[in-house]
Amino acid sequence: MKINGANVLSDVSRASIPARSKVPGASRRKSAAVTVLPLALLLGFAFTGSARCYAQSQVQAPARMALSGTDQPAQPSATGTANAAGPGASAVAPTGTSPKSTASSAQPANLTETEATAAIMKELAAMEARIEELEAALKARDAAAPAAAASAAAAPASGANAPAVAVSAPAQTPTEAAANAAPAVKSFDPQKQTKSDPFAWADWTWMNGQSRNTDTPLATKYFTPEVRFDTNYMEDYNQPIDHTMGGSTESFRSGEVQLEQLSFGGDIHVDNVRGRVLTMFGLFATTTPRNDGSAGVGQWNLNDAYKYFSEAWGGYHFNVNHGLNIDAGIFVSYIGLFSYYNFDNWTYQPSFVSSNTPWFFNGVRIQWFPTDKLKIEPWIINGWQSYAKFNGHPGLGGQIMFRPYGWLAFVFNNYGMGTDTLGVPGRSRIHTDDSVEVKYYDHKENLGLDKMAFSVTGDLGCEYGGNTPANSVNCHNDHNGRFKQSFAGWMLYDRMWFHKDLFGLTLGGGKLDNPGRYLTLLQPINGASAVSGSPYSAAYPGSVFKGWDATVTADWMPTQFITFRAEAGYRYSDTPYWSGRHGITPPGGNVGPVANNGSVGTGFDYICTNGSTSAVLMNQVGGSLPFSPSAKGLYQGFGPTAGFDLPQTLSPLCGAEYNSQGNGTWTLWQPDLRKSQWVNTIAIMVKW
Repeated sequence: MKINGANVLSDVSRASIPARSKVPGASRRKSAAVTVLPLALLLGFAFTGSARCYAQSQVQAPARMALSGTDQPAQPSATGTANAAGPGASAVAPTGTSPKSTASSAQPANLTETEATAAIMKELAAMEARIEELEAALKARDAAAPAAAASAAAAPASGANAPAVAVSAPAQTPTEAAANAAPAVKSFDPQKQTKSDPFAWADWTWMNGQSRNTDTPLATKYFTPEVRFDTNYMEDYNQPIDHTMGGSTESFRSGEVQLEQLSFGGDIHVDNVRGRVLTMFGLFATTTPRNDGSAGVGQWNLNDAYKYFSEAWGGYHFNVNHGLNIDAGIFVSYIGLFSYYNFDNWTYQPSFVSSNTPWFFNGVRIQWFPTDKLKIEPWIINGWQSYAKFNGHPGLGGQIMFRPYGWLAFVFNNYGMGTDTLGVPGRSRIHTDDSVEVKYYDHKENLGLDKMAFSVTGDLGCEYGGNTPANSVNCHNDHNGRFKQSFAGWMLYDRMWFHKDLFGLTLGGGKLDNPGRYLTLLQPINGASAVSGSPYSAAYPGSVFKGWDATVTADWMPTQFITFRAEAGYRYSDTPYWSGRHGITPPGGNVGPVANNGSVGTGFDYICTNGSTSAVLMNQVGGSLPFSPSAKGLYQGFGPTAGFDLPQTLSPLCGAEYNSQGNGTWTLWQPDLRKSQWVNTIAIMVKW
């Protein structure tokens, strides 16, 4: 409920005061009437208990004077008789006393007892009627002019000779005075928008990457809360013994129930100041930051600093056209069409084009809505899905979103200028990501198939330049010792809704070609991250990666706040990439900070194994960098060991390292990687 603070305070003050207590005089008059009635009855009984003599007439007149004049201003008597014999009486007739009552005061002293009582009761009835008339007049005055200091109310005449009555302004009650003295509570507008809100003219809940919620419980004028839960159970048919899957931003553990996301926060909008915060707990809090290599530049461990926030930004809304927003902080990336949050998407595991492109940016965005169908949004950001800058240049980019009809939407994203390769300051990246979504069937009244839509996304990108001939690349082809480093992919999904959107079915998939593997997700082999890298799945000029995938997704959506999802997905790559039966974790666990041979162990080291683990540094044999890259994704020996495959090159080193310690024969450990992966997923996703 939207409540104006000032009005609430005023209404509460008025509501807490009874209607008649606003007029102190009226209250006292009512009290007088209540007091007079018992007094009159006592007088009547007194008449019955005393002798009927000449003193009776002397008592009646002053008594009537005192009763009829209670709490009333005095006016001159019409008869001019001196009725002031009673205590406190003046030589005037009470206001509102009719000629009848004046005449009754001159009745003979030998009135019977019944006649005396009847006369008193008649006067009381006249007084009560007069009090009610005055109260009605005061209420009418308050309604017509509440701010007036004083007003006059003319009471209806009870007879032709009824005198006029002057009414003075009542004093405020203590409650009214306190309410009027309290400062007014300022009310802020949540957002000033002269023209219509952008895209508010149609229902877009059918779109891929768009939440289907139409209501938000607990929303207030200034804050719209948001809470998300995402729990899954995945079964990888490769059955890795370490339960670890790689190569995805949604699929992480096999054969276990896992909380993928727990987020809470919401949108703040007060007087055109806006902001959004959404926390990030669960697997996402680890799996997303480890894909950002920029934390390897400088200090302060930014991956830990930001890991618990998926969105955190503040900004200002300008009332220009249909809106102009300037926001700064961490905000979601739109590259790849799919939402950061699985609840909003048609499938649980998106294709490579979405999974291998950014989920967030850190920087500044400007959103301009020249019409209610168009958004133009420039970005000035630290880099490609990065908390910091990899090198010297920031990233520049932007989005154009155009929705000409309620069944058609276009999204165009572009990125450039960023130098986003860790340790290679001269290499730049450009990328374009473009999508169209079409709702081509819509019959909400159907109990069978009631809606159909599809989305198509295409991506192209490349890297160019370098700071040495060995790491220099280009966008076109392999020549002059410079390898082609590019990204080309597409994905297509078709969505069907049944029984008035109670059920959903999605079919789709995509394909990727990424020479140089610069956007191929690094598997967490031996705990490797984007900072450490891994010799078992190295990304270097000349390396290759091609893959394709397909999924079938079924949804049950009993309400707008929950989705029960079952999905089957198949993924393939032309090089060993997916976790196999023996997993991607060395025996005994990941190499610790100091390996068995005394060297510092990281995910960038080769591992020797004979029931435990150790690190073998790449420069331990034959001078610096005794191993060179190969297209197999592993490093190939050269120099003294030229012509040997990697296991034959490194295994003797492992043996020489540990035979002297009496630990038996050591060989090179290698992760079990396969070319394909089949995963079944069951998920429960909640969002309100």
